Amino acid sequence: MSPTLPARDLKILWFGARLAMLLAAAGLAAAPLRDAQAQEANSTQPSSSSPSEQSGQIYVLPIRGEITNVTHDSLKRRLGTIKDANPQVLVIELDTPGGGLHATIDVCHLLKTLRDDGVRVVAWVNHEAYSGGTIIALAADEIVMARNATIGDCQPIQITQEGVSAIPESIKPKATSPLLEELEDSARRNKYEYETLLALIDPQVSLFWLKNTQTGEKRLVDTKGRDRLFNLDRKESTAGVSGLLKILGSDVEKDTKESDGLVSDSRSLTWKYIEDDAVLGRISQPVDGPNQLLTMRTDKAKAFGFCQATVSNDAELRDFLNVSWPVTRLESNWIESCIEWLASPMVRGVLFLVMLLAAYAELHTPGLGLAGGVALVCLVLFLGAPYLTGVAVKWEIAAVVLGVILLLVELFVIPGFGVIGILGIVLLGVGLLFSFAPGEPGFEREWVPSIPTLQMTYDALKHGLYALTSGLVGSLVGMYLIARYLPNMPVAGTLIAPNPDHEAVQIDDPYQGVALVGDTGTAETLLRPAGKARFGQTLVDVVSQSEYIESGSRVVVVERQGNRVVVRRVG
Repeated sequence: MSPTLPARDLKILWFGARLAMLLAAAGLAAAPLRDAQAQEANSTQPSSSSPSEQSGQIYVLPIRGEITNVTHDSLKRRLGTIKDANPQVLVIELDTPGGGLHATIDVCHLLKTLRDDGVRVVAWVNHEAYSGGTIIALAADEIVMARNATIGDCQPIQITQEGVSAIPESIKPKATSPLLEELEDSARRNKYEYETLLALIDPQVSLFWLKNTQTGEKRLVDTKGRDRLFNLDRKESTAGVSGLLKILGSDVEKDTKESDGLVSDSRSLTWKYIEDDAVLGRISQPVDGPNQLLTMRTDKAKAFGFCQATVSNDAELRDFLNVSWPVTRLESNWIESCIEWLASPMVRGVLFLVMLLAAYAELHTPGLGLAGGVALVCLVLFLGAPYLTGVAVKWEIAAVVLGVILLLVELFVIPGFGVIGILGIVLLGVGLLFSFAPGEPGFEREWVPSIPTLQMTYDALKHGLYALTSGLVGSLVGMYLIARYLPNMPVAGTLIAPNPDHEAVQIDDPYQGVALVGDTGTAETLLRPAGKARFGQTLVDVVSQSEYIESGSRVVVVERQGNRVVVRRVG
């Protein structure tokens, strides 16, 4: 007989079998859920393979040369051309010495708006991004740099006869507040140390490069950050400083001479000065000392945490982005480049000269012709180019237009030349001159003129005065040459009518040689003083010289100008 199990054991086996089947069913049911969760996690978290599996394009938007309002408008236009493509990655390629503060901040706002819309914005420094270029790079999600590229040196400056100088302390807060706000926002977005970024614009900020001996973390901090990490407190007593300096090293002793009275506890040994780096070599502390603006080549920017990778060409850019997409460059167009060229003071001086010469030629030709059109085009270019670049503003253009209107009224409506004409010349001159001066940092002057406060504004006005004076003197010389030689040239002489000769300006004689000076006749009517007199068979309108002359009296012609005949009584 086969052995049999007790009923209790059978129940245990039955319960175990049911439990195993339930667990297996639960596992099978959970497997799809785990797969779905894994797929969802992979879709929400970036991975090294997911971008390359998607299709797309890398759009590169270069910013080269000086940063002006045209730079912002050009960038905005180029972005508009790819709006429907829903770009995933935008690369701002920077090679610029910097430029206007307002234009720089406008570009930063544009990039941050793209970031808020989910676009990955990468700043590619290729090969330099000083001043405003660095500010723009900090506004991006991340920064990559070509080999031996440079960023930094962002202090707002003014250019004087003595050279480059900082903005005066009296207006420094007003001028730098927008820049500080922009840096603070970039620091918050990208987890930069705001105090560290201040070393880019303030030469009095010192930076130290420290390493955590326990975690290996490296940090770039200012003087207060260093003291905080070292747990240093200022005391009247200097007890304990010498021992700490011996532990931290001679470099620390040199750099803390300015901090007499610092004491520390043992926790300060967690952080140490970095003395050597595998790439940078021997490190001197502070890494950015007083009277020095933070400026970094590629290797230093990578070591300090500003640059994420070295990218020198499109292939390396794809490797950094971990995609195999094609690279599409969206360059500025020729019109934008031409506007930048037309806004230079030298070109504007030439435009002013041509405008005056064309206006002179137009005034000496009947009707409205080619010369008038040339003068109008030169005026539009003279004011339009600096307006588009952000140099000229609305009140200056309004002053020029109003000045021209007042001059035309004075010349063609009001006889003589008086207050209206003088006011027109003043408005025209002020508007033209101030169109050479860029807006001062922190000061908005669209419709209301402001008194210049910076030396760089006065220098710009001086350069504008030189350009206008040169154009005016050159135009006067040109007017003389035109009046003297142009009418005699075979083809060019048709542009300006030659001066008329004596016969051409003579008025036709309405009396056909009658009533000339010395001729005598008879008054046909009472002359008081005007009336009529007969000379032979011709009746002539005459005027007496100074008296009433009765009808029938003998008269003689004493003056003749065209059809005006002056007579006096004879005998």
